[in-house]
Order: sequence, then structure tokens, then C-alpha cells
Amino acid sequence: MTDDRRTQWLAWKTATFGDGYMIWHDGLDVEAVTRLRGAARKIALEMLRLGLAHDDEHAAQALSAMRDHSSAPAMRALLARSEGSTRVRLALALHFLRRAPTLARHLIDVSRTPADGPLWHGSARLDAAIGLRHFRGRADEAALLAAVGDPAYLVRSHACESLLHRWGVQRPELTRYPKLFELVRAPAEDPPDAAAYAGYDRARELLLAIKARRAR
Repeated sequence: MTDDRRTQWLAWKTATFGDGYMIWHDGLDVEAVTRLRGAARKIALEMLRLGLAHDDEHAAQALSAMRDHSSAPAMRALLARSEGSTRVRLALALHFLRRAPTLARHLIDVSRTPADGPLWHGSARLDAAIGLRHFRGRADEAALLAAVGDPAYLVRSHACESLLHRWGVQRPELTRYPKLFELVRAPAEDPPDAAAYAGYDRARELLLAIKARRAR
């Protein structure tokens, strides 16, 4: 891609979706393109395909929302060389375009990456924990149960909520389950110790009990 084409893409992306901080903070506003019709939609598709050619994951997400199946091969090619949160978003973009349970393996792999950086962070594993709620396989359920013991609280809490979501709980907010919440949120700031990890094991038991009740 030439510099002029790259500049054209970035200018259109910012004008359509906002700057990088806005996308990070508010999420990608795919309705900015899915509501388009006629010539405006055609232009958006052309620009998003240009963005995908520039390896832009946000372009892939928007193309998925627009149901552009012709972009799937390029998405798969980008997925094959991606990692971290980008790998999660691309796998989900393809999954939302055409349901494919095997795509869960990408999120599972990311969920198993070693923890590094601040304990509250773990952003790639967090994205995987949230994204796995959109799958229904045994392996991805097992990955979420394992993530209940993640060293980062946000990963643990979202793994719990993803499991509740998958099991059809009407209001899957973790705070609606006080005992489970207390186990998962400990410790408040320090790295988990042996007692905390024992608590995460107990949290898994409580979660599986909820699943069993839902199955009756």
C-alpha cells in the first residue's frame, strides 16, 4: 500500500469512527457503517477493504458487521499472523461473519498466554475471556473455567460472567452472586497467594453448581 493510500485510509477511519483513544474507550462504532446505504455503503466497503489490506483489525470488525463475506480470505490471512488482542478480534470478526466453532481455539490460546505486566491489566486475556462467551464448545468452556484462576481480577470476573452468559443466566453480572464475587475478587491488590487460588477453585465449584441448576 502506498503512503497516499495509507493516509487516505487513516483519515477516513478517523472521520468515521473517531481517533484511536475514542475507539479504545468507547469501542468500534460499527453502526457508523452498517446503517449506510447505496453509494455511501459502497464507498465505506471500499475504504474498509483498503484498511484490511493495511492489516487493520478495526476494518475487519466493521466488514464483518457489514456482512462482507468477500473479505473473509483476507481476514483469515491476517488472523494467521496475528497475536494477542488482535488475534481475538479477528477470530471474532470471522465468527460473527459465519459461525465457526473451531475459531475458539485462537481465543483459547490467547487466554493461556503467560501473565505479564500489572495484575489489573492482562488485556489480551481479558479480551479472550469476554470473547469466549460467543462460543459453546467444551474446550472453550474449560478455558473459561481455567481463567477463573487468572492472576488478574478483571480476567477472572469476566470469565465468570462469560460462563453465566453461556449458560443462559438472565442477568449474568458477577455482583449478583455475592459468595462467588468475594472469592473471585480476592485479593484486593496483592498478587494471589495459595489461599486466593484455593478460593478460585471454590469459585469454579459454585459456577458448576449454577450450571447444574440451569440444566435441570
